[in-house]
Amino acid sequence: MSSLGAIVRGNLRNNAVHFALASVGVIVGIAAFAFFLALGAGVREVVLGKIFPLDQLEVIAKSMTLDVGPVSLGLASDVLDEKAAEQLRGVAGVRGVYPKMKLTAPAIGLGGKQIIGNDIRTELIIDGVDPALVQGDFSGSDQFREVPDPLATTPTACTDDAACPKDMYCGKPYKGGPGKVCRDYVPVIASPHMLEIYNGSLRRAYNLPRLNPDFLIGVTLDMQVGASMVQAAEKDELLYEKLKLVGFSDKAVPLGVTLPLSQVARYNVHFGAPEAATRYHSIIVKIESKDQVAAVAKAIEELGFEVTDGGAEQAGFLISVFVLVFSLLSTIIVGIAAVNIMHVFFMLVYERQREIGIMRAVGARRSDIQRIILGEAACVGLIAGAIGVGLAYATSRVFDYISAQHLPDFPYKPETYFAFSVDLVALALGFAAGFCVLGAWLPARRAARMDPAAVLTGR
Repeated sequence: MSSLGAIVRGNLRNNAVHFALASVGVIVGIAAFAFFLALGAGVREVVLGKIFPLDQLEVIAKSMTLDVGPVSLGLASDVLDEKAAEQLRGVAGVRGVYPKMKLTAPAIGLGGKQIIGNDIRTELIIDGVDPALVQGDFSGSDQFREVPDPLATTPTACTDDAACPKDMYCGKPYKGGPGKVCRDYVPVIASPHMLEIYNGSLRRAYNLPRLNPDFLIGVTLDMQVGASMVQAAEKDELLYEKLKLVGFSDKAVPLGVTLPLSQVARYNVHFGAPEAATRYHSIIVKIESKDQVAAVAKAIEELGFEVTDGGAEQAGFLISVFVLVFSLLSTIIVGIAAVNIMHVFFMLVYERQREIGIMRAVGARRSDIQRIILGEAACVGLIAGAIGVGLAYATSRVFDYISAQHLPDFPYKPETYFAFSVDLVALALGFAAGFCVLGAWLPARRAARMDPAAVLTGR
């Protein structure tokens, strides 16, 4: 085997120019192949990993609507309860069920001076989720926890924050009134999507500074539950809270803020009825494996629920089509290169007839001749494949540099659009070697079938 390897290395050196010219097509094809596969993997990682997480489904109640002019009237309940949650826990492939609840009362937030220089007053969209859903999603996720009921304890009067225990503030009583008392901050999480929209669009429109997410942790916001900028929606009684941002998570509502579930339930009960504490507007279902998503979704629909489609399926399909089309084009390029490889090896076999005849005369078997030719082809393929992958990686770096320097910020703009994995590199190298071996197969068979006597006598 070592002697065959030495012969292969010698032949590669002696015919380096021929092999270099023959491998140009392979290099171009593999570079395109690796480039588009890495691009597809990188885009998929951003789209299906950050924008549309594939390890979870959001379940809602199946409802019917009747459109009357511009108004759509609901003909069935659009809420879920604990019974629905128990049904979902029994579905095979489900590893976690986490109810979500929307705030059914209006709320106003006031803050921002510590970041942009002046306070902004805005209507708040609020969701409540089980803190267990986001545990481990971000640093300090343990701070997103249930807050004690302010009405269950006697508040301590205060004059400023220094008079209160750590992690508490001195503010208005929960239901308003004279004086100030020590209060717990309500932890809140926000979606990276909202930050991306702000940095990509809103800051430009209002000439505001770009925000760094790492320095936003701990920012506070005053909230009045029951207040509204739409006067008709305002309640007679207001609840006063101070929110503290503890992290960013893709489990948070895309446009708004997300609080612990019990906190939102407390507000809904206060402005509604006791049963509002168990009325969920959707339920997040965590899947054991991404491969089980389709089966779990079907089982959930068979139970009479609906699975919301945020566009993940369409996005995944479009990315797959994109990668498939360009991979096919790359395959065609490599295939054409393989034909060129075949022509080169036919030529080399013709030029090396006497050499092959001598090897056969001194005892080389037909299989040995085939191994030499195919070994040369495999080496050419591996070298060309490595150069092609290197070219693809270099091109991707240039692409990322141009994007970083010249493309404006946009939501979820990644630092890199590419994902070069070990599996991808191995696939590209195997692909290149395989096509080169395929191209050299017929010349190798022809060389192995030569009659040594006829070649050496020139007959």
